[in-house]
Amino acid sequence: AGSDGRGIAAVLKSEVEKGSYDLILTGALADDGAGQVGGMLAALLDWPYASVVNKITVAGDGRLQVGREIEGGNQEVNEIQMPCVLSIQTGINEPRYVGIRGIRKVASVEIPVHTAGDLGVAAAAVGAAGARVKRVDYFTPAMGAGAEILEGSMEEKIDKLVEMLKAKGGLK
Repeated sequence: AGSDGRGIAAVLKSEVEKGSYDLILTGALADDGAGQVGGMLAALLDWPYASVVNKITVAGDGRLQVGREIEGGNQEVNEIQMPCVLSIQTGINEPRYVGIRGIRKVASVEIPVHTAGDLGVAAAAVGAAGARVKRVDYFTPAMGAGAEILEGSMEEKIDKLVEMLKAKGGLK
């Protein structure tokens, strides 16, 4: 609790090193660790890293092709060697619902809990004591004069925005 991105990455690194992993997935914009965990974990492990990934394809020979959306909605595809760390963009998958059989199967599985000491991580390096980045505030800014939040599907929002820009002389 209270760790910054580096503290969380240090804990994950210790756990990853105890196993045999080829691929570590993290969130791209997680609010814990200020969205920095994936990159920091890759740096601590000295593994290749790709961020904001929205598509993964197995390329063979221990390689993956990873896609990510870049400016203007364009898609960039890169190849990365495993083991690697990928920060995944929201919406990469379509969630599926687990059946009652699956729920019952995992209901009794015990999730291991480790202390920093169990993982060989100095207690002073994690938690609030080890955090070098501390969140000082989190809020939704008040809308300024004339501000409007567009509602609807993406296409409806685009159409409305174009109409507004034309009405204000921003588009012809």
